[in-house]
Amino acid sequence: MTKEQMEQIVLANMKKIYLYCVRRLGNAADAEDVSSDIIYELLGSYERIKNDKAVMGYIWAVADNLCKNYWRRSMKYEIVEMPDKYVGTFQITAEEELICKENMNLMRRELALLSNTYREIMVRHYIHGESCEKISQNLKISVQNVKQYLFEGRKKVKKGMDTQREYGVYSYAPEKFLINYFGDCSNGYWELFERKLPGSIMLSIWDNPKTMEELSMDVGVAVPYLEEEVEKLEAFKLLIKKGKKYHSGIVIFDKDYVCEIRRRAGESIANNIESVKAAVEKGKSFLNGTDYSCYLDDENVRGWFILILILWEAVQKSEEKMKTHLSFPLQANGYKGYVMGCRGEYPVAMNGMYGMYSLEKGYLRAINYKALSSKVINPFERGAREVFLACEKRLSETTELETLSDMISDKIVHIEEGMICPNFVEISERCYKEIMDKLALEINDMAELAAGIRDGAADLLENQVPKGYSEAREIGSIVSMWSMLEEAASAVIETGYLSKGSDDQNVTTFYIRR
Repeated sequence: MTKEQMEQIVLANMKKIYLYCVRRLGNAADAEDVSSDIIYELLGSYERIKNDKAVMGYIWAVADNLCKNYWRRSMKYEIVEMPDKYVGTFQITAEEELICKENMNLMRRELALLSNTYREIMVRHYIHGESCEKISQNLKISVQNVKQYLFEGRKKVKKGMDTQREYGVYSYAPEKFLINYFGDCSNGYWELFERKLPGSIMLSIWDNPKTMEELSMDVGVAVPYLEEEVEKLEAFKLLIKKGKKYHSGIVIFDKDYVCEIRRRAGESIANNIESVKAAVEKGKSFLNGTDYSCYLDDENVRGWFILILILWEAVQKSEEKMKTHLSFPLQANGYKGYVMGCRGEYPVAMNGMYGMYSLEKGYLRAINYKALSSKVINPFERGAREVFLACEKRLSETTELETLSDMISDKIVHIEEGMICPNFVEISERCYKEIMDKLALEINDMAELAAGIRDGAADLLENQVPKGYSEAREIGSIVSMWSMLEEAASAVIETGYLSKGSDDQNVTTFYIRR
């Protein structure tokens, strides 16, 4: 007989088995437990039945044996009659009370580990006292299915209570997790990880795919509270369910990987530092005769402007030279790009790269190197755009007075003859492109160097992550792009060729007029 055939026969006879146990044992609670044991035994022994016609006889033989066994166990306790005039006391010992509490806690733990449907049906029936018929009506499932869930749920709880469970490391020592996005729009992703729990979920699943119950024990959060978090991560395709287990939908790398590709990038720049210097000096000579201007301008500021121009354009151009092709897949938020995660403290050399393209006359590029300045220019912060617009038009005032005050204090802008003026480089797009064209050979050489670094990083990540993550190469090339920009600046500072500049200068932000 097959397992499916036995399941059908058991479903059809569940009520008869239960009523048989009630008649034999005379107690509904005992009958429920023993009938569960009978059904469990039948479902596990279907292979013993060689003749399908003998199945009913086998069912009632199993029922008879298990009822007898139950009676034998219950008769172990001797019944002693007390005299009529005896006044006794009953007291639960401290040990018995501790055992009772422990069992209750174990039962609650196992209920908290059940998946949603099992848990809801068990709680409705055993805690709120709802009948199987009422549960069937409320949940829009058949009565037979309700009984099957109750039967399987009891078995899960009993089995779990006998299991030695241990909470995973994420329940008491969560690791740092950072989400990152590269593409059109990151709408929705950053907000998901403002708390630690979603990050712990992602890292736990990355370590090993897990069921909801296994995940619950690993992060130390009961399933009812975990389900909503998992649903959100599923909606963004950060988690993917295959069968009963959840798998990571994104590539996750660690800080060791970032440190290694940064080391490689820095080494490549250092080995080619003389070529870098020559390219920068050549570019500086092209600034005369352009509309380039900068507050507190000097050779150091000009050097950084040319260096970052070469690096920025070379990194973009390197995508044409890489073996790794960037496909920019469509993400769950409706935009094309890449989502990736990093475990541990992400070692960064800059406080973000920002581009503001919604100014009226031009756009802003801010690359906030930590080695060059502790202040961070983020044109998307509250009020910043209005100040930059006022700066762009050389206005004498702005509605964002508090933001203006902060930006003056941080030496991002200054007041000159009553007008709001920038502390950073300004140049027209026409002149910017003229310099680019004159440095085409140097940009191309740097792009070749960048392409090699990025392909090497792609190979490394592809070999580190589990098979099946097709975007590993592309993500490796993206992470190494940032590393190339970061380490180039660090390598140049270490040689002493360029320096941080004064507090009043801003060497990492540029305004390009259209």
